[in-house]
Amino acid sequence: MKRAIWLGVVCLLFGLSHKGGAQTNRDIGQTSVTSPHIGLMGGGFAPQGDWSIRYGIFGQMGLTAGLKTANNNYLYVKATSWSGANVEEPGLLSDLTTSQGQIIDNEGDIAQITITGRGGQFGMGIGKIFPTVWSNPNSGWMIKLGAGSLHHKVHFGYSENRISPLEGERVKGYDRMRWGGYGEVFTGFWFMSDNQRINVFAGLSAGMSKTFSMRTQNFDTLELNDPVAWDGWMGIEAGWVFHIYRRSAKEYWY
Repeated sequence: MKRAIWLGVVCLLFGLSHKGGAQTNRDIGQTSVTSPHIGLMGGGFAPQGDWSIRYGIFGQMGLTAGLKTANNNYLYVKATSWSGANVEEPGLLSDLTTSQGQIIDNEGDIAQITITGRGGQFGMGIGKIFPTVWSNPNSGWMIKLGAGSLHHKVHFGYSENRISPLEGERVKGYDRMRWGGYGEVFTGFWFMSDNQRINVFAGLSAGMSKTFSMRTQNFDTLELNDPVAWDGWMGIEAGWVFHIYRRSAKEYWY
């Protein structure tokens, strides 16, 4: 289902991009324009603060929608998902582990489990684009300030037999899920090509979040989770943008 949703979104983005590509008479190279857009983004970041004690580097991917004004002001919303982080959590699944350090699944076999950090982010923000002497009026250095909500947790993946303690509501006693609000800053470069075919951005992002534990107590360690933590991050963010221009009226000469 997730793959089908992502495929549908990508097809929609390319369809809108194709419509926008019809605006060949729009002189991006000489005139600053207003351009609503949608885009795909990705990157990676290293957790900082309390977050870094538990997780390694995350990969991220997501969607963004925004508006660049003719004055090069910028408004945006974004939604991203995070995955792939290594997890170092003392006592994790210790109540399910045998004396040999193994976990037994429902069929009595040794379980093959992949443990990674996952999460997500939804937010919005404002920004500004500063054209340079060597760029067109719609491209330049960019700075963005944003805020929103995020969450992260430990994810258990296995493709063999079922492991009942890690299913349904019971997995909440192991996943260390946290949720909170964040603030972030992005600095990088925004590029819109003169021929409207290449529209990208890339730069560095950093942020801080105050998160709250969504799980009171862990089943494996029988310890209470810290009610409040300060989670930060630093990383790289890049994306491909699809501008949605309104079709200009045709002129007829008689």
